[in-house]
Amino acid sequence: MRAADRLDYLDGWRVAAILMVFADHLGMNHAIGALYEKSPLGVIAQYGETGVFIFFFISGYVVSLGCLKEAAATGDFSARAFYIRRFFRIVPPLMAYLTTLLALGSAGVIDFGWDHFASAALYLCNSTAPGVACNWYVGHTWSLAFEAQFYFLFPAVFAWLALDRAPRFLPAAAAVAFAAVPAVFTIWWIGKIGCVIAYALFFAGFLAAKHSIRRDAPRALTALRVSDGWRIPVMIGAATIVFMPRSVIASFGADEAAKGALIAWYRLLYIGAVPTLVLLSGAAGTALRRLLSLGVLAWLGRASYSVYLWQQLCNGPVFNGLDAGSQIALMGVVILFCLMMFPLEQRLVGYGRALSRRLESPAAGRVQPPGILVST
Repeated sequence: MRAADRLDYLDGWRVAAILMVFADHLGMNHAIGALYEKSPLGVIAQYGETGVFIFFFISGYVVSLGCLKEAAATGDFSARAFYIRRFFRIVPPLMAYLTTLLALGSAGVIDFGWDHFASAALYLCNSTAPGVACNWYVGHTWSLAFEAQFYFLFPAVFAWLALDRAPRFLPAAAAVAFAAVPAVFTIWWIGKIGCVIAYALFFAGFLAAKHSIRRDAPRALTALRVSDGWRIPVMIGAATIVFMPRSVIASFGADEAAKGALIAWYRLLYIGAVPTLVLLSGAAGTALRRLLSLGVLAWLGRASYSVYLWQQLCNGPVFNGLDAGSQIALMGVVILFCLMMFPLEQRLVGYGRALSRRLESPAAGRVQPPGILVST
């Protein structure tokens, strides 16, 4: 999304989501993990996956909103331009991280080889497909794998639902096959329900963006129309669902299998609760929106992708024996490194946008696609 069109409160949510992942992964450190086990602080380690689910919805919403605006402005949608933008946003930071891991692995510092590199680079770490090898250092790319699979599906779905055009069969079939990999070769802790939630949140983002375009909601700063009297109670209800500790849900299970099943099925509520919470937090003029839109939070949110990638390294097995202070200091150094590299990341994203604009259809003489209404 271009700077002029950004919804800064969503970047604030990205910061909240990455903090949830941090809190979870810091528990891998022996000292911090022991602290979690013997104190109420342990509850904060239960929200790592919740943070990723929030990322999924925001990604689906922001990507869809940008493409809907492109279609409204040009009368068409270029899948090639879309993939170029996504490539320069996602691939360079990932390759920088994976190349560093490969160098550390070659030096014997960490356990990492070409099989791990290939599995992450091919976006397969959300599956147990034959030949896939994903250890801790790339285990978190399960979320990038779902995102890449959504991007493969997106042009076909967009053509069908936004442009009222039938997608081409072979590309659509290939995209569906790729997206089905995690559902066929399922990782136990994601589960088939987790696959459903991931795709549902991405496409909930698409539907929310489509609704926003129809109602010009970016001007109203929310894609949900809820009266002021109901907004806060609905938000509280959604927040209660999203942030209910898993330990509370599991307490109703008679054994470990029942506890796991309860948590898995409960997560389905995220499909409605996460979009509701995120979108209602963007209501115009509210204190929560102002908080989430603070300049420093918005900036950190935009830099959160690389931070998400690199935090996995400093929480890896080679560093788990550090004392708590050293572990947190190492995390701070990694975050600082990512923030220093962010301007380069932005330049690459800008180059991708410039390149994609050459492939976008000119607006002159084109008919506005059906299903998109834009206020004037």
